[in-house]
Amino acid sequence: MKKISKITLAIFAAGLLSVSNINAQSYDAGQMNINAGLSYGFDIEELGLRAGMGYFLNENMRIGGDITYWLIDSDVVYLEFNGNFNYIFYDEDELMFYGIGALGIHYWKFDWDMGDFGSGSESDTDLGLGLGAGGEYNLGAMALFGELKIFLSGFDQPKFNFGVRFYL
Repeated sequence: MKKISKITLAIFAAGLLSVSNINAQSYDAGQMNINAGLSYGFDIEELGLRAGMGYFLNENMRIGGDITYWLIDSDVVYLEFNGNFNYIFYDEDELMFYGIGALGIHYWKFDWDMGDFGSGSESDTDLGLGLGAGGEYNLGAMALFGELKIFLSGFDQPKFNFGVRFYL
């Protein structure tokens, strides 16, 4: 009786493992995605709208780009253009975790009008190097994601990205 129970348990465990492997998302070289979401900047304490795309180089590496338009004020334009490299260190059971390396161009412009005292504008563009980590929960053809990224140069801002990623 004990032998039958052990065999049954082994068959049940093997069945569970095979089902989890079937359900796990597998990304091959050339797999593409588009994504959209929101960003929160911890220094500026504002939300931003973001959109991006990604491309798998292989099952552990993804490259991509994104743009963020920060919703600061009607007199201020603040944009980020980022190129990203993701190294995927965990991808099982619909859950993925990855490290992020980013190179960004950050731009802001401020217009002012002081009536009789004049008007003008200021702007700045800076190159930024960023590091971070992210996670993704696979829902089939789309996934929910969250990322924490900090720029060590440029506009030196930690930010949190979250949104949805659609696989093509």
